[in-house]
Amino acid sequence: MKILIGIVESGSEEYLFVLENGKPVLIKADDKLIGKFANYEILRQKPLKINDKPIKGPGVFKFRYGPVTSGILEAGCYHLYTYGEKILNATINISWKKRDLEQAMQQKSPEESLFMAERICSNFAMSHSLAFSRAVEMALDIRPSLLTHNWRTLFIESERIYNHLHVIQKLASSAAQKVLAAHLSALFEDALRLSEALTGSRYLMGVNHIGKLSPTPEVSIIQKIIDGYQELKERFTKLYKKSLSDNNYLDRLHSSGTLTQEQAQTFGLTGPSLRACGVKGELYDDSRHLIDLPVITKKEGDALARMEVRAEEIVNSCQYLIDHLRVSDSWPEEGDEKVQTENTGGTGYALVNSPSGALGYYVEIVNRKMKQVNIFTPSYPGMHAISQVLEGHIFTDFPFVVDSFGVHFADAAC
Repeated sequence: MKILIGIVESGSEEYLFVLENGKPVLIKADDKLIGKFANYEILRQKPLKINDKPIKGPGVFKFRYGPVTSGILEAGCYHLYTYGEKILNATINISWKKRDLEQAMQQKSPEESLFMAERICSNFAMSHSLAFSRAVEMALDIRPSLLTHNWRTLFIESERIYNHLHVIQKLASSAAQKVLAAHLSALFEDALRLSEALTGSRYLMGVNHIGKLSPTPEVSIIQKIIDGYQELKERFTKLYKKSLSDNNYLDRLHSSGTLTQEQAQTFGLTGPSLRACGVKGELYDDSRHLIDLPVITKKEGDALARMEVRAEEIVNSCQYLIDHLRVSDSWPEEGDEKVQTENTGGTGYALVNSPSGALGYYVEIVNRKMKQVNIFTPSYPGMHAISQVLEGHIFTDFPFVVDSFGVHFADAAC
């Protein structure tokens, strides 16, 4: 299976950044290869106004939702064309969050750029940090230790847990499930506190560095963290099972924002949005010796399926952290690592399985300065999918469609 993640222009050449059979590859573009990817033109043009197709007709008007209003807390805007309650077309304007960070990183050191990368979107701070650092490590032939690989994998799962809780809490709140939403908010706070216990930062910032990590938790507090994830898993499982018996809640999510497998692949979706359509699209991590997480899939492709995928991944990620933290004191501190290097330049690329899908970086380094940086996020194709599936829905379906994709304007625009 091949998914086009992004397009890289290097010199006079164009390359396709592809997720192929679970691994990132960079392939020189040609007409035959380009024709295999329906999302090529989207990624090539990368418009800041997504699905910009104004509609005119008797009684049709444009309803502007955003930026920064109730339900849309980021600087972004939806232009919904309607003649009353039905959404005829949805244009998404992400330009308010365009910060040209790829250009801003140029001529900066890898360490300075890493600081910027992990602040692109706080929800995905570790995913951005890890994808960027892995790309730099490839470029400079830096080989982190096994210990660093292991802890990085755990940090990504910690990030996945609180992101998924946040998405499900928003869906519950939009469906007027106030008690469920309140409990999920409490669990979200607990997840952030556990992230802080692991790294010293609620949003996992400042712990990952090029080729290494800040000091990991002391053995004396690891058992407390394990107990915390065990309790979170048990409390969430009980809540989730109870929520599945509430038909009013499930009916609000069922059939909202339905995608087929073909549509998901056309947009280049990855992560829960793709898995909710029955496609694994698994992104392999480079620490394969650790216990593999089972890949959760559903078939319906709607908001309910996307919620179910995230819910089951929360449980699995909690168990993953519990199992590995129990043996973390046995991980070797030294091994086949290479943190110091004489290399001053090179080319590198990497993908990380972020909570909302494949997140990638391509870098070129010259004299230890960033010559080129390309950022590819799951939120950008996710925005394109949202703009299409909103068509035909009524306004009350809007939050269920949008929130279920787990995308962010900051992540999409960069």
